[in-house]
Amino acid sequence: SQLLGAPASRAGSMAVIFVGSATPGEGKSGVAAAIARTLAYAGTPVRLVRLAEDGANAAADASWFGSLDFVPGTESVAAAAIPVAEADETLVVEGPLAAFPGGDAKLVVVAAEKAPKNADAAAIVVTGVDGLIGARATEGSPLVIEIGEDRTLAGFSVAEAREALNAEVLVEGDLDRTSDHLVIAPIGSDAGQPYLRRFDSKAVVVRFDKNDQHLAALKADPNVLILTGGRRPSEYLFDAAGANGVPVLLSRTDTENTVIALEGIFDHTRFQGERKLDRMAELLEGTGLFEALA
Repeated sequence: SQLLGAPASRAGSMAVIFVGSATPGEGKSGVAAAIARTLAYAGTPVRLVRLAEDGANAAADASWFGSLDFVPGTESVAAAAIPVAEADETLVVEGPLAAFPGGDAKLVVVAAEKAPKNADAAAIVVTGVDGLIGARATEGSPLVIEIGEDRTLAGFSVAEAREALNAEVLVEGDLDRTSDHLVIAPIGSDAGQPYLRRFDSKAVVVRFDKNDQHLAALKADPNVLILTGGRRPSEYLFDAAGANGVPVLLSRTDTENTVIALEGIFDHTRFQGERKLDRMAELLEGTGLFEALA
């Protein structure tokens, strides 16, 4: 990280790191945010820029970028073009590969599952591969970094679960918090708490009238409680969930159809939230990416 921060610290210098992909949804938001955070933590002034892109959630990405406190001055709307950087500032730009400006800008290509051939890239990050993270480089070729499927990176937010179910929010809470596991509460309350505690970072699905399971779930520290059956639970749950800071959603269908509606949610999650950013930075640390961008 010190190597990455050094070039942009020279008086009058400016740098652009462009993180691009051929198609949306390949993971460039996470890579761009992790690079920007490493720069910022090394003491380099940095801004994140999200370019507009057809068929992508550019508006949502830009809004998230604008909320990050380590990149002050970052716009919360997608830009039509790469802005002019201030002196001593580094721009980390996310956008389609076709928008890469060339010149002195450093290019990081992000691709899903298969590394493209791109001699102009400083590094290629391949996401979702079958296996653990690895990195390799050959003379005259870009650094290739492979990131295997990762449960934390695929975790879904409370807001995404609410949207998938068109659920009612019974108890407010942190809707941006992500869950690595979707867990259905067991039938018996005695087994409920030990079973649920086996899973870290979880969303728990339980029927609206299972008061004993509601209590067991709350004691197991869930990120969200998803009630099924479409009817309001006991008033006791509102007080207990509110006291524990656990949001509660109400699905309009039964447990089986609620779970069916949530199938595939791990495959369509957005890269947002502190946990995902921490994990991406952890995976990229030590791969040689930051040295390749120095």
